[in-house]
Amino acid sequence: MIYKFKFTLLAGISLLTGCAITPQSVEVDDSIPKSYITASSIDTAEQDPGQWWLGFDDETLAELVSAAQSDNLGIRESLARLSATYELTRAARSDLLPTFDGFVDSRIGSLLSSGMDVNLTGSAGAGFTFNPDINGQLDARLEAAEEDYIAAEFGVANLRRLIAESVALQYVELRRTGARLALLQSTLDLQQRTLEIVEARYAAGLSPKLDVDRTRADLSRTRAQQSIILSNRSQAEYSLAVLTGQLPGSVDLGTSETDEIPVFSSGPQIVLPANLIRRRPDIQAAEANLRAAVTRIGVEQADLLPSLRLPGQLSAGFGDVSGTADEISLSLSALVDIPILDYGRRQAEVDAQRARAEAAAFAYRANILTALREVESALVEIEAIKISLNEQLESVRSSEAAYEQLDALYREGLASFIDVLDAQRTLISSRESILATEANLASAIISLYAALDAGCADVSMEGCESIRGVPATDTPT
Repeated sequence: MIYKFKFTLLAGISLLTGCAITPQSVEVDDSIPKSYITASSIDTAEQDPGQWWLGFDDETLAELVSAAQSDNLGIRESLARLSATYELTRAARSDLLPTFDGFVDSRIGSLLSSGMDVNLTGSAGAGFTFNPDINGQLDARLEAAEEDYIAAEFGVANLRRLIAESVALQYVELRRTGARLALLQSTLDLQQRTLEIVEARYAAGLSPKLDVDRTRADLSRTRAQQSIILSNRSQAEYSLAVLTGQLPGSVDLGTSETDEIPVFSSGPQIVLPANLIRRRPDIQAAEANLRAAVTRIGVEQADLLPSLRLPGQLSAGFGDVSGTADEISLSLSALVDIPILDYGRRQAEVDAQRARAEAAAFAYRANILTALREVESALVEIEAIKISLNEQLESVRSSEAAYEQLDALYREGLASFIDVLDAQRTLISSRESILATEANLASAIISLYAALDAGCADVSMEGCESIRGVPATDTPT
């Protein structure tokens, strides 16, 4: 039996360990105002409102949001992608460890002259490769992969935030259509009574046929709105079905004359800008993407430095019928890759990654500005709607009084029908405006809370474990 050992080592390898990439940075503008422009009548809070939709005290809305959070296909797709990102992080970590692969090579031959003697020859063994991370590239890749995973986590949290907002807005639209149907019925009743009065006066010779025609025309226009409202309601139901992971038409909340616009149980509260920036998931995702992009500058820079690879192989050869090993060999080599001339390709890749990191910095800043804009816009809208709603309530009261007076005068022949018809149209329009404004106020409050919502951005929070694609105890650190 013969034993062979072969070692090919490079003198001075320890000197290469000093060749490592340096930490990289990109200038980022993360300045934010100390307070919001429009916040005079809204309280501030240190913490985000959490499950803000519960503030509407609507059990159906809460059930729909809960169903969407668990069954929405977009969220489930994101969770699956999160699992894939986690596995890629595990793969990047394994690059820091040696790899081992086995092999078997066998050949069967025969000697015809010696009576078909069978001869078994071949070899078996294992090869291994270890890449000492002397330039820091593998560690930088792992760090970037972990930042990708963090960004993916925040991406799921942000999708949950947007899905909750979409469900709430569609639910408001659903309730708006129900309230519009109820208002439509009361309008039809009012116009029908007016038509009966006009027809009676016409039959008595007290009103011209023109008044009857005008009243019937208004009644027909009102009836024509019913199909449009029902269509809008169906569209809202279809949207809610898809948001909760169901087929369109699977959600049927029915129509009811008691449908009302959801009203928030208390006045809105806002978190300060600094809290918003620290907790909103899309901003944290953008920040993680920025860190990953900056880290990958180092990954590309490492290609400018020498790298070391230590391949080895242990094999045993056999060449008789028994298959007994008659030769064992062990080899260990050290291969050093030293960049010399690539006509600028490696440096171009470094510059390209630096440009990507700068783009990520701009994206991060854009997310901050977008969040601030969404909050400011919602605050301005809420303030404007509240003022408008107060004025519209006064307008409805005045319109009701004017219509009642003119209706009474018309019955006595002391007012023209045109005045009565105009007063009726004004009253109907005022009531529709109130309904639309109440729905707009609910939508604005939803937009405000969605803009402030941190969702499950902190995955260590109770109830947020389901955001992960893997168990919380197996998360990359």
